Amino acid sequence: MKRRFLGPMVAGLSGVLMASVALTGAASAASAQVQQISLWESHNGGPVENSEVYLVNWFNRTHPGIHITIDNTKASTKALAALAAGNPPMLAEISHYDGSFLNAHALLSLNPYLLAKNGLGQNAFYPSVWSNGEVGGQHYRLMADVKVSQLTYNMKMFSEAGIKAPPTTWTQLAADLAILKRKFPSVIPMAYKDSSAHILPPFLANGGQLFAPGSNGKKADFLSPAATATFNYFRTLYTKHEMIFAHGSNIRADFGSGKIAVADGTSAGYQKILDAVHGRFPVGVFAYPAGTSGHSANLAQGLGFVLMIDHTKAQDQAAATFIKWWFGSAPQVYWAEHSGFPPETKASAAQMPKTFLATHPGTRVSMATLASKYTIPRPVQGGYKEVQAVLDALFYKAVTGQLSVHAALQQLQQQANAYLSGQTEL
Repeated sequence: MKRRFLGPMVAGLSGVLMASVALTGAASAASAQVQQISLWESHNGGPVENSEVYLVNWFNRTHPGIHITIDNTKASTKALAALAAGNPPMLAEISHYDGSFLNAHALLSLNPYLLAKNGLGQNAFYPSVWSNGEVGGQHYRLMADVKVSQLTYNMKMFSEAGIKAPPTTWTQLAADLAILKRKFPSVIPMAYKDSSAHILPPFLANGGQLFAPGSNGKKADFLSPAATATFNYFRTLYTKHEMIFAHGSNIRADFGSGKIAVADGTSAGYQKILDAVHGRFPVGVFAYPAGTSGHSANLAQGLGFVLMIDHTKAQDQAAATFIKWWFGSAPQVYWAEHSGFPPETKASAAQMPKTFLATHPGTRVSMATLASKYTIPRPVQGGYKEVQAVLDALFYKAVTGQLSVHAALQQLQQQANAYLSGQTEL
């Protein structure tokens, strides 16, 4: 009796165990088929991070074989250390690298994924977006978000001062700032950023060049009429108390409280400006004006997607699948409508709702700026990060009168040439 009882019982338990093992094995196999991708990105809170989280969740829902996990961290400064420790992210968003990632052989070229069948290509993007992060014909970095410099203004002050339209030339901007100073003596006409992304556009619009002709990127070109005119322009504004230097949250806070008439910033900061104003007055946006060359100029900048080395081919392909999806029209339109950044592909720009653009001049202006042939990628050549740091420091000293313009440009040219030829400090 006991044997007859235990026999079927053991057989039943055996069947249950076998079924359980089979189910566990199936679950493990299914889990193994899902590529788990880590994404390091450094947007910290607000509409930008919220938009990216939404898009990642959207991707995960529609791509059951891939799961992206976001880690909010400073990939630009931490990813190389993680690689050295043997635990790099698979996918990261980094700023304009100065060659350190490439020198460490830390990045995979995106060309096999971008240029392959059903991939992405040059014609899909604005030129300044496509070429940003391109070295030797290889794309190691492709913009995850793109921004350009632009100027925000208090429309009520402009109207009360009799300024009927935003300026289209730097000369006209100076004249308008003088009018604002007379009309509103207690108001700062313009707050400007003393950083290369905001110094180089007017320099380029005045006919300047990033590198001396024929130097193959080894010499700068700051001993030029364009550089002299640009430095003197801002020095004159500063001397007349029609401009101050300021940054980020300080500019937004003072602009929002009505202490500044024109605020220098980027397209990515437009929503933050609106949040600071909180509806107290109407806010307008205009592109950086034209210089003596007859046209405006700008730099495309922002974080970019990179694929880190030391992962499997399947992981690399899965991460690249996310990058390609990111640049689809529907994700890009959502990104532009909710993050404050403009769309990065021509197709997505064409899909932007007219009703949205009518009420969001920051996006509208940045899209027009990106479409301009005079908007170029921020330089990523070896040594240019150091050039930009010296430019920032000497521009500030020249404009505030600590150095003459001539002396500042002499020093800038000398130090820039040293860095571009391979002598580094940063």
